[in-house]
Amino acid sequence: MGNTTAMLIAIGVTVPLVALLIYFAFRNLFTSKRNVGETTETETAPNTPSPAASVAAPDPASKMVADLQQQAKKSDAARKAKIRAHVERPVPPITPEGREAIERGKRARLAIKHVFPPRLPQRSMGYFGGLPIVPDDFDWPTLHNREGLLERLTFLAQIDCLDLPPGPGRDLLPARGYLYFFAPMSGTFGPDAMHFVTRYEPRPATQKWEPLDMPFTARLEPNDPMEAIWRGKRTHYDRVEIEFGWIEEPTDDEVSARADEGHAFEVADKIRTEKRDAFFGPPVSPDTMLSVHHAPKDTRWTPYAGFPINWSSARILRQFVEAYHREETEDVAKRLEVLGSVGDDDPEAQRLRTLQRELSALGLKISNAFPTINAGLKEYDAPPIEVKEQILAFLEDLRTHGMPSSKERRYRHLQLPLVINQWLAIAAIQGAEGGLTDPHGAPLIGPDIVAALAHRHTPRKHAMLGEGEVVQVAADEMKDRYLLLLQLGPDVTLDWTVGEMGPLQYWITPEDLAAKRFENTVLTIEAY
Repeated sequence: MGNTTAMLIAIGVTVPLVALLIYFAFRNLFTSKRNVGETTETETAPNTPSPAASVAAPDPASKMVADLQQQAKKSDAARKAKIRAHVERPVPPITPEGREAIERGKRARLAIKHVFPPRLPQRSMGYFGGLPIVPDDFDWPTLHNREGLLERLTFLAQIDCLDLPPGPGRDLLPARGYLYFFAPMSGTFGPDAMHFVTRYEPRPATQKWEPLDMPFTARLEPNDPMEAIWRGKRTHYDRVEIEFGWIEEPTDDEVSARADEGHAFEVADKIRTEKRDAFFGPPVSPDTMLSVHHAPKDTRWTPYAGFPINWSSARILRQFVEAYHREETEDVAKRLEVLGSVGDDDPEAQRLRTLQRELSALGLKISNAFPTINAGLKEYDAPPIEVKEQILAFLEDLRTHGMPSSKERRYRHLQLPLVINQWLAIAAIQGAEGGLTDPHGAPLIGPDIVAALAHRHTPRKHAMLGEGEVVQVAADEMKDRYLLLLQLGPDVTLDWTVGEMGPLQYWITPEDLAAKRFENTVLTIEAY
């Protein structure tokens, strides 16, 4: 939501707190006066009852708090009722014009691809991830989660309608303005969060429009423990600029003109592939340069020359090492706690205390090997050669000698020394990806590294219009009454799928699309 809602939320929290403070201040004042009066009266007339003891003092602050809470409950109930009414509104029968628009939309697919390598400076108003660039009064979708608390949906994409090229279904989409797409990606929402997922801003952008990072936005759950370590808790995905191209269905004339190439359905599939490749480029296979599976397991692995390429790579490596060290330190402490008070000659206690001392000494070595990034060190600048060498030397020592350990780790690939290659791969990929978005960091990323990253930027299922991918039943159920406004498929770079989650599909009736009633867009998500 915009600043108005944010202000209301702030007022809703602040006013009761202020009222409570006023209440306690008055109560203390009244109590102090009463105590003084009682003391004086006790000294002068011990047998006379105090008026304050028999008459209760008025409590206006408490009444104010109660009134505010009651108003908040009424407002919350009204909001829930409005959302429920919108969700349950009937969809009118389709008109002949609507049916014709749906058929046109199915035949014309506006494919979407990453801009890679990124343009510098990044200036597009159309992109996936990141933060939406919006006016001050932007209405960020905010719904009640399963706990009944208001929570903001996750921003996924912003589309500049001026970027949409001419094509067979272009007139179905707005000529100008910006479309914003959101989704319940935190797993804390109920089914109502499949509504109110799209916003449309018809006004042209001005210098006052800025990226908006709203408070109370749902936190994204990491896909695995490794991601949780280096990313931490975040509310938005990485930003990737996008571009568009129409991929039309083959016509009967196109197919018949190539009848000598096979059956009609085979020729049609061949033409579809040619059109996809013309826009996306030929399929790109993963490069072994950054592959953990192709990394050596009995010697030190350096993903590419100059690694760690920037301070970002070094920081990610340090986070992994510190997390592993912290887990071992905490495990030893817990074991000692469980052991309880035992004699100094207890063998297990001696072993654990020795581990504790060794882990403490290793902590100092970690601090010396990985300099802390301070204000003078930019994320995508290159560390000095001697710093790179000491980081790699430390990792080689860790690979060779391991770390003092008492913790039982279930998976071998997450244990030292094999886990080091996992750390190196993630740091190499993420450091290079981030460096390419920075004007000063991009020159450090060589063409061989860019080529090795290319396969991460070749998803082919993002599109506007066209036919939605059928996963279970949603696309089949929606296709006769709704247009596919946007489909977001799996994306390795953005990593916005959760578990076996299939594509996110945003559907809108042709009538709502023509009237620009994008608040009526419905989101479907299914698992593969």
